[in-house]
Amino acid sequence: MVNTSVKYIVYTHTGTGVRHHHFGVQNNIINEADGVASPGDNLPALGFPTLPFMGQNVPFAFMSVHGAADGNHLFTTSGIQNVPVGSSNVDILVVYAPPGGIGGPNGGPGVWVDAFNVDTGNFSDSLDFIQVLTPPTPPDTLDNPKTTYANSEGVVSTLAAENLRANSAVDGGVPFLQWKRIIPVETLVNVREVDLALNESSEIWFAFYQTVPPVISIPDLHEKLAQALGRWVDDDYCGTPYPHHIGPRGPVFQVSLPAEVTKGLSAAQKEKLASLSKEYISAANAAYAGMTNVLGLLGQIGSLISKTKGK
Repeated sequence: MVNTSVKYIVYTHTGTGVRHHHFGVQNNIINEADGVASPGDNLPALGFPTLPFMGQNVPFAFMSVHGAADGNHLFTTSGIQNVPVGSSNVDILVVYAPPGGIGGPNGGPGVWVDAFNVDTGNFSDSLDFIQVLTPPTPPDTLDNPKTTYANSEGVVSTLAAENLRANSAVDGGVPFLQWKRIIPVETLVNVREVDLALNESSEIWFAFYQTVPPVISIPDLHEKLAQALGRWVDDDYCGTPYPHHIGPRGPVFQVSLPAEVTKGLSAAQKEKLASLSKEYISAANAAYAGMTNVLGLLGQIGSLISKTKGK
């Protein structure tokens, strides 16, 4: 069994220091729901478009899923997501925009900024996630007081136009993913720099950081699967000596263990081995057929793409 938690909060920016994101129960829209699940279960992650908070409907900002069987996930649009459960605890955090009152220091114009680490499923406490630069850029003229204030308090004054540059990584090397402006109009920016105009205000910008697995191209995937399938077919314990597995209808799967390996088994263990070996034959044939189909489909896709590129 693994532990699960689901939390719905409003980003109210209360308190002081480290960008005001260490929330308590006063920020809860719905009290945290804790539970347990088993590997193989599926949990619904419900990113409602709006939820009521303090008498107002507040809009969805983002949803973080940490610990799912297929990795950690960020969702920047509302919706229902399916979360497969593996061996790790699963934490679902759904964040909503505050009712209002967003601005710069001392009541002047400005925006709020913060950093979220998808790898950990939490807001980052890094005090060097952002640089505030005086336009134009280049040259890169760093505004040191505004940079320090933004990294600590999460607020950038726009009494003058500014350039926000998210650092390339936080928390020991987690790389930048994208910016999202959550209000007044949702906007995704996939580069590290955001330009703020004179007196631009009433906005919240989140910089997201995540270690994203490398993308394997179709030709690479086809080759990797073919190599893996070939190694599987040539497994020494899955058939007769070379050229094992080759029959009139293709591969022949069977478990072929030498006597010195099985001689120490009890009668009950030998009976269990025979049962598992029989089950293996059926499963292996079905899996091989499925993988062969996968390779064929990938080959067709790769061929189609190659022809398209060749035009």
